[in-house]
Amino acid sequence: MRTLERIAALLADAVMVVGGVALVLMMTQVTLDVAGKYFLNAPLPVTLEVVSNYYMVAVVFLPLAAVERRNGHIHVELLYSLLPRVARGLLDLLACGLGIFFFGLMTRAAWTVALRKFHVGEFIMGSHHVVIWPSRFLVPLGAGLITVILVLKFLRGAVALVRPDLAPDEASSGSHLDVTG
Repeated sequence: MRTLERIAALLADAVMVVGGVALVLMMTQVTLDVAGKYFLNAPLPVTLEVVSNYYMVAVVFLPLAAVERRNGHIHVELLYSLLPRVARGLLDLLACGLGIFFFGLMTRAAWTVALRKFHVGEFIMGSHHVVIWPSRFLVPLGAGLITVILVLKFLRGAVALVRPDLAPDEASSGSHLDVTG
């Protein structure tokens, strides 16, 4: 399972880097568009289409798995820390199970839409034609990777409930379900 966890971690980090590059490209393109509009009276063409259909989708969906792997999503520990280890483990498993269900459905639905848009060759018509079907595959990629990370966390958490001696040290990781463990 460690090999699968390493592969998932490498993929999650790689697509997060792609999301980071998309963020930098988006900031650069928007800055050049605004500068061109106000200083040269010539904004960059298709900025709105590329930003909203490519960059924003990549920035939102590609880092999901890497953030989950690092336990970086928002969580509230109002009562959680007061619960015994087994209760915390069961809540972690419930949260992972719900995440697997939600992101699994999202992956399936987004994949279906992406394939349909690929087959019709989806594009936006305006002053320039912008092909946008490739960006449709970013959603199932990001959702699919976070689903894989959640499945691995679920399996690690289930093992930790049965065999606490195999659980990662709570002091070093914020959760029983640390995939990097």
